[in-house]
Amino acid sequence: MKYHSYYLYTAIALSALYIVMAIIAAPFFTRISIQNSLANDIEAAKQEAHIIATMISKQPTTQKEKANLIQTIKTSIEYTNTKNVFNSVFDWSGRFISHPDHNKINELAPHATELMAGDNKINEEELYKIIFKKADSLSSEIIHLLPVKNSDMIVASHINKQRVIEQANSLRNKVYIIFLIIGLVTLIFFLTTIRIISNYYEKKLELKNTKLEDGVLNLSKLNASLENYQKNLSDFKLEREEEQRKEEEQATNTSFITEEEKAPKTATKQRILTYVRNELLPVATEDISYIYVENTITYVVRKDGKRSTTSESLDLIYSYLDEKSFFRANRQIIVAISAIDTITKFGNSKLKIQVNPVSEIDIIIGKNKAAAFKQWLDL
Repeated sequence: MKYHSYYLYTAIALSALYIVMAIIAAPFFTRISIQNSLANDIEAAKQEAHIIATMISKQPTTQKEKANLIQTIKTSIEYTNTKNVFNSVFDWSGRFISHPDHNKINELAPHATELMAGDNKINEEELYKIIFKKADSLSSEIIHLLPVKNSDMIVASHINKQRVIEQANSLRNKVYIIFLIIGLVTLIFFLTTIRIISNYYEKKLELKNTKLEDGVLNLSKLNASLENYQKNLSDFKLEREEEQRKEEEQATNTSFITEEEKAPKTATKQRILTYVRNELLPVATEDISYIYVENTITYVVRKDGKRSTTSESLDLIYSYLDEKSFFRANRQIIVAISAIDTITKFGNSKLKIQVNPVSEIDIIIGKNKAAAFKQWLDL
């Protein structure tokens, strides 16, 4: 993997974030679940206590019938102390008459919780605090008392603290396992998604870089061709000057030369007639950097940066310029090979020319003329 370190850092960051969220969220979900369970248990204990109290209050009060009733209650609540809540019965002396654990019969019942001292009511939030946050101050398992009418008996609802704590620990472990599974699945999903997206953009970036490298390579070749052409043109001018010098020397040594032989054999002009204000100024073509048209006025810019105007059109001027030294970049400008500084890519298939001195307008060669320009440089 090309960017494996970034994937590793991303995985570590996501894992750390998820662990923090799990540490905060898991206890919250556990507490809510336990409190809901306690609320159901309290309500179930109260209903069962009410049923037992009603059953006791409607029975005859003879000793034999009372003994039968107590035996019936013992049978109905036997071994219920394995549940979260269970009920028992004790008399006004505080001794158990009926209890799920037969060994506690005739033992003194524990005191009720201090939360029941006022109105004999306790809710699930308070009970949760007693069990898990105030365990040391818990003095009794009784959470609800219901005196039986016309009787010396009291029905008590107990909370099985140990079982609730075990159930809470089991639920907490399950919540953490669920969070762990969700975290792993989420992490794998995010890493896979990031891998797919990054691979897609890496391929696009590589394609763009390849195209850019090809463009840079082509521009490098083009600029190299420009340098070679400028060098060849300079050598060509030197050779032509040398040939002209030799011809002049030969002409001085020849006594019979016709007027036709003395006439120039080139159709190109060596000078262009321009204007500076109201003065005429002839400009040698070898001193011209570029010629351009702006607002129907033709400007001639020399190598020293000075500018003058001419009444001739670009088409006419280009017709008598040396095609090896000048190129018609577009309808607006003619540029000299000696003035070209650099060539850069412009848009998709266009080229932009930087000249010296700097042109006031952008010199852009369109895609239709780009091939001709490259061929011109390779001449």
